[in-house]
Amino acid sequence: MRKVLLLGLMLFLGSAVVFAQNRVITGTVTSSEDNLGVPGATVLVKGTTIGTATDLDGNFSISVPAGSNVLVFSFVGLRQQEVTIGNQTTINVVMDPDVQALSEFVITSYGDQSKREITGAIASVKGEVFENLPVQSFDRAMQGRIAGVQVTSTSGAPGSTLNVRIRGVGSVNAGNEPLYIVDGVQLGTGSLSGQGSQNALASINPNDIESIEVLKDAAAASIYGAQAANGVVLITTKKGKRGTTQTKVTVQEGIVQPLNLYEVMDARQLAGIKRQAFINAGLNPASAAATFGDPEDPNLESYDWVDELYRNARLSVYDLAVSGGDEKTQFYLSGSYTNQEGQIIQSDYQRATGRLNVTHRPNKKLTIAANLSLAYQRSFGTIANGNFVNGPFSAGFTMRPNVPIYNEDGSFKADYPSNHNFGYNIVQGVYEELRRGTSVQTVSNLQLNYQFTPWLTWTSYFGIDFSDNRDENNRPSTIPVFSSYGGQSFYADRRNNNFNTNHNLNFNKKFNDVHTVSGLLGYEYKGFQSEQTTATGRGFANPSLRYLQNAATPFAVGGNFTEFKRVGFFGQVKYDYDDRYTADFTVRRDGHSRFGAQNQWGTFGAASVGWRISSESFMQDLTWLDNLRLRASFGVTGNSNIANFASRTLVGNTGQYLGFGTLGLSQLGNDLLTWEESVTTNIGLDWTLFNGRIIGTVDFWRRDSEALLFNTPLPIDSGFGGITRNTGKLRNQGIDIDLQTVNVVAGKFQWSTAFNITFLENELLELYDDLDRIGNSLIVGRPISFWYTHQYLGVNPANGRAMYDDGNGGYTYVVGESTLGYRGSGFPGSYGGLANTFSYGPLSLEVFFQGQFGNLAGNQDMFNLEDWGASQGNLRVNQLDYWRQPGDITTVGRPYEGGQAPGESNIDTFSTRFLSDGSYVRLKQVTLNYVLPSSAAQKIGMQGLSAFVQGLNLATFTKYTGQDPEAVGIAENVSIGRFPNARQFSAGVTLTF
Repeated sequence: MRKVLLLGLMLFLGSAVVFAQNRVITGTVTSSEDNLGVPGATVLVKGTTIGTATDLDGNFSISVPAGSNVLVFSFVGLRQQEVTIGNQTTINVVMDPDVQALSEFVITSYGDQSKREITGAIASVKGEVFENLPVQSFDRAMQGRIAGVQVTSTSGAPGSTLNVRIRGVGSVNAGNEPLYIVDGVQLGTGSLSGQGSQNALASINPNDIESIEVLKDAAAASIYGAQAANGVVLITTKKGKRGTTQTKVTVQEGIVQPLNLYEVMDARQLAGIKRQAFINAGLNPASAAATFGDPEDPNLESYDWVDELYRNARLSVYDLAVSGGDEKTQFYLSGSYTNQEGQIIQSDYQRATGRLNVTHRPNKKLTIAANLSLAYQRSFGTIANGNFVNGPFSAGFTMRPNVPIYNEDGSFKADYPSNHNFGYNIVQGVYEELRRGTSVQTVSNLQLNYQFTPWLTWTSYFGIDFSDNRDENNRPSTIPVFSSYGGQSFYADRRNNNFNTNHNLNFNKKFNDVHTVSGLLGYEYKGFQSEQTTATGRGFANPSLRYLQNAATPFAVGGNFTEFKRVGFFGQVKYDYDDRYTADFTVRRDGHSRFGAQNQWGTFGAASVGWRISSESFMQDLTWLDNLRLRASFGVTGNSNIANFASRTLVGNTGQYLGFGTLGLSQLGNDLLTWEESVTTNIGLDWTLFNGRIIGTVDFWRRDSEALLFNTPLPIDSGFGGITRNTGKLRNQGIDIDLQTVNVVAGKFQWSTAFNITFLENELLELYDDLDRIGNSLIVGRPISFWYTHQYLGVNPANGRAMYDDGNGGYTYVVGESTLGYRGSGFPGSYGGLANTFSYGPLSLEVFFQGQFGNLAGNQDMFNLEDWGASQGNLRVNQLDYWRQPGDITTVGRPYEGGQAPGESNIDTFSTRFLSDGSYVRLKQVTLNYVLPSSAAQKIGMQGLSAFVQGLNLATFTKYTGQDPEAVGIAENVSIGRFPNARQFSAGVTLTF
């Protein structure tokens, strides 16, 4: 018996020793949202590097060593939990969503990262901010929402492209657009069509977007190397979630109204000022009456050309999204249709999009994700952005009001006076000239992730941005100016293929609970090809037969092909100590076919550090301080946005000889041409106060563009006009401020504010060959966009003549080189946005203002509309307040036919008379939304129901003399014949099942 007891005691002690050395814990991790298992959750033995990941069903098994008694469970978007093991061998954990963690994760380059760890300058906008806004592209939705990002719409045409600049304009001759990446696909930018307005970014339905991240400094963007000098915009589309399938339907209808149209004269008013102009010029007033009508004729009829061209247009937007999935497969399926008419007759835009995002995990190691999209765009365009006779935004306002638009039988009056607008009836032209663009585009990708260990993952990625476009322009012979050759049809077929792939190894490992090391190594390839074929035919027997096979004369054919290739190798290492001290290091090596044979490769990189001051022990007594973090970064990125063959010596067609084509040199190459570099320094401070009631960021930054890609002239005897080389230096510097506050929380009422503003300066530091200026266009020490012209002083009350500063403290009537001078910058000194959201129970109201300040903007519409009665067309009604007699104080001088009286410069001589303060504040958006309580929605068989009304571009406060201060652009800062932005009103409903 004693032996038996002794043996039993030995077995017990032996088992206890084994148990003390190692024990196996099993269990399941589920989500409280759907009660389903969480695959890929991390289970870690606290204080060690021992860990595992849950399988597809959320199950785990882990061996726990002696002396360890706590397991740590974590998963992105779920709140981390620590569980004491004790005597348990089975532990089941239910994880709750971590709302704050979800909001603080942002997409950064080739992965995601917590905002708490970021040391670069990154801004983020969530998709719900612009969900259901009636805008066709996501770049328009960013306007005024992000500090350091200036978005301007130089055209109000539906579907049009925008100008986006991140922290200023950094190049003189190379491109300034940021790099856009949608789910890893690097997009082309610009317009897909040369006839209609089709933004290449509009293939992405804004309602499909989960978030937009903007990488503003080199620390954030340098991993993209040679293409990141102008910043990077990362767009992440929505993905499916595990759980019950959800269907969301949104229907929206609205109207589009012209905004701030010029008020022009009627026939009697124009006849009166033209009569006076003829008299002042010593001409027979009867000649004016013969052309413009007699202002005293009671039978003088007036025709409103502007009213015939502009309209209240219709807007329709329909969206459908279905999402769901199980523990292995999640999906997001969506479709949308947009139909928006323009404020000008015949102008319209249609878009249909479809998207399928699928994520599949066949096992706990492998994840396969595919994002597939298809978009169809069709637009009917009108000529804008110029002083064109067939452009309604310039010619429309100048048409003579005494000339009928139609004949008595309702047909167009074809014999418009030939001494104005080349005899072109603009209303007939807009109705009958076909300008149509049609495109099909896909932005799709495939991604494979393989997890070797919980801390080591391999990713292979393949993405494509492919578009096929057809442009049509038909000018029928019924329009007199086209009748001499029987009308004309032009067709262009264009195909763009933009492909990129990358393969990288990601690691992320934590040591001893305080040291976290992460990073990646990768390779990337990008290829772009574009091919275009054009054909023009003339002589059509019938205007309805407008296709090329019906042309009597094959007038012209053309075509071109272009391409580029780029490869890159990159690496990044990040280190975090105890959530207090952070350091990031990035390096990238790129090779690009655009550059010279001796300089095709470039190296770019960045370093950044961060210090979370609020985590220090001496800060723990400050209970009102949630977070305080100091960041600093320095880095170099590249700009390769030049023509694909700018470094090459090119041969081109020079004509014919004996019936054969001939070739000759058309461009001189430069084997030393290489990247333009952007050297960025950034110091930032982030803070969160009073349990998240106040969240703020301020960044002080400097961006120096060096070795500019500059088109420099060559001597005439070289046989070439110029050559592209690396020379010159440009500086942008400024301050970005972003502030979000919860101002009032009182019962059901809440008021919150989001405010951002950027202050910036632009200065040219160096030119080529030690020059300090190039004519009056570029001057060292000045911004690269400025006004150098004559200073207009107003109208002399004594004689009604225009006065200009003579440069010596006096005035003159005649200007010349001696009266030219620097008058101001075309760049705004600041820009930003302010959003206030008020909510009371199920009702919410958002009021959003956007604006810019400090730029001097030009209005060349004044050449036609405010020339003091000198020209042959109609004028603005403000010209009626012209000078009539000595002593008159007015801004409109003495009318004079032809515009140039003896001893005076022509009234259309460009001067500060055509400039005004381009600053503006615009009430950009007002949205009123009502959400039906979920209990009420469920009673009618729905998960949710909301209804909304909203308005865009409701009011503008500005001193600018033109129609739209936003349409002047960022660098050009002048408007002539621009398609202005419109006012929109819409109402809609969203149903969720």
